[in-house]
Amino acid sequence: MSSPSDFRWYTLQTLSNNESKVKRLLDKAIKDEEMGDFVAEILMPVKTVKDFRNGKKRESEMKLYPSYLFVRARLFDDEGTLLEAPWSFLRKTDGVIGLIGGQNPVALKAEEINTILQQVADAADKVVPKISFNIGERVKITDGPFANLAGNIDKIDADRGKLEVSVDIFGRSTPVELEFWQVERDDRE
Repeated sequence: MSSPSDFRWYTLQTLSNNESKVKRLLDKAIKDEEMGDFVAEILMPVKTVKDFRNGKKRESEMKLYPSYLFVRARLFDDEGTLLEAPWSFLRKTDGVIGLIGGQNPVALKAEEINTILQQVADAADKVVPKISFNIGERVKITDGPFANLAGNIDKIDADRGKLEVSVDIFGRSTPVELEFWQVERDDRE
């Protein structure tokens, strides 16, 4: 059984779109203010997504839990009393709204943090398309030899980021394999 003074995972709520800034500030402040005895790790779960913008393929990070960070910290002493220094340190960081549980921070259960850590591990070496499509949806091809043709999605391979789209070529429906970034939704339906 763990004692109250052990390092546990807590959820830190941030202002919208401030997760990266808060993580950067906390990581720097842990070293500068010597809070390493109380705060061991700041986790911002992300996955890499690719999309196509202005004719260029690009990759970016997408947060798995927008407005939340996970902090492995020691917030209580052996008697279960909240330690003011690490609690205030986390709360007073610019961009932080607070810890889940407020004055009585609630630690994540083992299965909760294990699920989050597994999501991070699963996303580590994968790049996934930012846009999701549905079978039967009408799309316009924006790149490649079939550019400007429209068709319906027959198959989706999300792991490979590929679609099979049926387009009319020479009066017959022909399946064409395309990458997600080579099409856009056809709003002229």
